[in-house]
Amino acid sequence: MRFRIFLLAGFLLLSALVSAQPQTPVVYLNEKVRLVELARSQRATLRYDLRPIQGEHLTVKLYHHEQNLSGEPVREWIFHSPASSERISFKDLPLAVYAMVCYASDESGQPLAYASPVIHVEYGGWRAWEKFQPPIETVEGTPEGFEDLSVATNVSNQDVSIGVDPPAVVIRPGQTVEFRPAFRNMESEPLEWKLVGDGKLEAKEPELYLYTAPSDQLGTKLFRIEVQSPAHPDLKGIATILVTTQTFPSQDS
Repeated sequence: MRFRIFLLAGFLLLSALVSAQPQTPVVYLNEKVRLVELARSQRATLRYDLRPIQGEHLTVKLYHHEQNLSGEPVREWIFHSPASSERISFKDLPLAVYAMVCYASDESGQPLAYASPVIHVEYGGWRAWEKFQPPIETVEGTPEGFEDLSVATNVSNQDVSIGVDPPAVVIRPGQTVEFRPAFRNMESEPLEWKLVGDGKLEAKEPELYLYTAPSDQLGTKLFRIEVQSPAHPDLKGIATILVTTQTFPSQDS
């Protein structure tokens, strides 16, 4: 009798394991798995391997940042190979932030496994964020008092820039991360810091800022930190913050 009970329990456990839906292995875009920055018209390489779960087809769906992930994607690919490196194009898409969802499927695109970690794509670099903020008003023409000003004083004619270090991070709700300014071919100077999104940004030192993610957040959200030079308003930089409750596999594994 005891043997029959053990046999029945083993059969039920085996049935549960067989029926459990697997997780799609990590998919890489340009060898990155969390945040990817692409220039306008830049092609990207998607690398995947479904052999650990005996998968044969990969479906990739791309969503604009204003969309719900359950809606119709702006672009969709289906790759019919257990493992491959595929070139994909964002050509003709507007500059924006996109979410890329990848999952093992059948040949028609029906899911057979849970999706791999979502890849957030900044298509167009920092310009991908322009839709997240109101347009910046510009002055047409040159003010009379600056007609003889040398073009050498225009920072757009010089190889200088400012940024934020680190330029992109992925953290969980409630966690903190330190940011510092980064200067290229120029002396350090005071910058204006601005948080676009939820959380808290506070100055700890003149060149050290601490960001704290909202502790009650659910799901995944993208925020950013903007810096600007008061002395040279054309000089700007950003850092991207992905706050998520999802656990990402290590990129080094």
